[in-house]
Amino acid sequence: CRGATASAGEFKSQNVANLLWSLAAMDNIFDKDLTVLVDHLAARILELRDQFTEAEKNQLHQWILSCEFGLASGAFLPEGVALVKQTIGVECLQAFSGQATHESQLQREVAAAVRSAGLEVEIEEEYRDARSGYS
Repeated sequence: CRGATASAGEFKSQNVANLLWSLAAMDNIFDKDLTVLVDHLAARILELRDQFTEAEKNQLHQWILSCEFGLASGAFLPEGVALVKQTIGVECLQAFSGQATHESQLQREVAAAVRSAGLEVEIEEEYRDARSGYS
């Protein structure tokens, strides 16, 4: 963690996005060292703001969401997370939400089961949540 913090100012946008996405996959357990790293990476995001690709913004969006979910369960949230969300969060959500959606086999099976049960309900098989961008 300390090595990454020391070199965070040299990271390219892909390095930043990949590292933060991997933290999201590991549930963002913030200790002192990780908080310092996140704050350094947040500063780097501001420096590289115009260089992030749509795919990298997708990763940043998923990281922001995972941090917010952690916050909802009482986790500590480094200042860098709020700074990133405030400055580039909308762009990241738009990039994530701009992806094509694909209904899953499970969605199709549930819709078919509801229809076959004869229930008089309208089924929206593919729905995108406006806040999270997930479908």
